Amino acid sequence: MARHFISYSAVDAADFAVRLARELAEGPPALRVWLDRRDLKPGMDWDEQISQAIKRCASLLFVMSRDSVMPTSVCKREWTLALKHNKPVIPLLLHREAELPFLLEPRQYIDFSMDSAAGLRRLRSHLVWLAGPAGVLQTLKDRLADMMRNLSRLPEQDRPRVLEEIAGLQKQIEGQEQLVGDSSVIAVFPASLREDLSTAAAPPKPSAESGAPARAWDPAFLEGVSRELAAYIGPMAKILVGRAAGQASSTEALYKALAEEIASPDDRRKFLASRPR
Repeated sequence: MARHFISYSAVDAADFAVRLARELAEGPPALRVWLDRRDLKPGMDWDEQISQAIKRCASLLFVMSRDSVMPTSVCKREWTLALKHNKPVIPLLLHREAELPFLLEPRQYIDFSMDSAAGLRRLRSHLVWLAGPAGVLQTLKDRLADMMRNLSRLPEQDRPRVLEEIAGLQKQIEGQEQLVGDSSVIAVFPASLREDLSTAAAPPKPSAESGAPARAWDPAFLEGVSRELAAYIGPMAKILVGRAAGQASSTEALYKALAEEIASPDDRRKFLASRPR
């Protein structure tokens, strides 16, 4: 299984990167990561090792610190190479004042700046989701958005080639959209991922608080809740809504459970206030 490359600044995020690598590897589920301090081999070209690790990675985890978002940071070279090779780039906000680089918009970052434990939970869920059919679809859509954004900046002689690539990518997206609706495709993933991916679709369980059975939810309602939550935590919202709906016995309980996944107290209050009465 491919590993997740951790891109960080040694100036102000080294300790965080080491801790993140250890916690992701410990699981559950255990996720394979690539970290330069641990995986660079002595006596070999470091730049080439880093380049190959990015080209082969499952995703690049970009730690957004004060130094890493600077135009001169080595991290820019790393996530730029990841985009060039169509790798998912997942921003992780470590320092609140760090701003997402323009070329990575409109990607939603995972917030580690206020609650590291909550950020780690969301990152785990997102990486599991990313390996599934819906995650593959989102990666294709991100690639399409990047290509469309850069189209106007291309030299005229390159536009026909890129337009052809865009047309091919759109066909891939159409095919993947059909797969997303076929639950049997989950079977191609390892058992550890199948378990996490299937959690969102698990049958209702008794409420942990009251012992009452979880209610039967309207799929359209849950889809709306997923969109609301995604505005605060990104695309992993759908998995979290599915899990919470399997345990919650009321709309209030559902929103309270999901609000715990939002790091910012202000955003948490806004989300709770949006609950239908």
